[in-house]
Amino acid sequence: MAKKRILIIDDEFDFVKMLTTRLQIAGYEVLAAEDGPKGVQTARREKPDLIILDIMMPGMNGHAVCDMLKKSTLTWAIPVIYLTARTSQADELLGLEKGAKYYLTKPYNPDVLLEMVKSALMEQEEAGQAKGNILVIDKDLNFVNEIEPKLKQAGYNVSFSSTAKEGLKAAFADQPDVILMDFLTSRDDGHDSIRRLSADESLKHIPLFILAPKTFIQKMNQTTPHLEKFIAKPVNYAGLLETLARALEQKKA
Repeated sequence: MAKKRILIIDDEFDFVKMLTTRLQIAGYEVLAAEDGPKGVQTARREKPDLIILDIMMPGMNGHAVCDMLKKSTLTWAIPVIYLTARTSQADELLGLEKGAKYYLTKPYNPDVLLEMVKSALMEQEEAGQAKGNILVIDKDLNFVNEIEPKLKQAGYNVSFSSTAKEGLKAAFADQPDVILMDFLTSRDDGHDSIRRLSADESLKHIPLFILAPKTFIQKMNQTTPHLEKFIAKPVNYAGLLETLARALEQKKA
């Protein structure tokens, strides 16, 4: 079995050297980046299994780094552990809000860190056995924050794009199992994106559903082609989960 890879993003050379040795002794492969921009670049290029992140770094602090990692379709799913000298509750809450898995302060207990690493990697491995990968294309962050826990609780991996253009790129890159595209997000360029998603040889096998206000769908001509592909907002999550399960089952058939 290949070793799990951990990326350390920290500008303290001696600390990184010491931490690298401890992680290697524990059986992990270790990558390192001495500042935020290099850390983000390395994470996107190398796709580590876990990231250990400092806050106080020159140029881009750890909160900004975590924010960038969690907003990118390439790195959002990588677990992040903060390891920092910042001890304020405000920093800890902000780190967790940004999407970090754990927050540990320096000086730290190595056994506690290793337990956090083990736990985060185990949870990530279990997530890799999800029912499917769902790409949500929607500019409404409130809806994104609403739908993400619902889908994750149901056993799906979830990624997001805020525009149809970004969503199209993510679909090509990540090949999700199902795409949910908001009609209003896609109003300006959505028709072309839908046509490309439906016609492209590498994407047309992906089930595509259009999210739209209930009032909009009620006004649609009932003979509209593929009307069953429209899902009304506010979303009935029981119905949505049934739709996703049915789509994935048909895809496998």
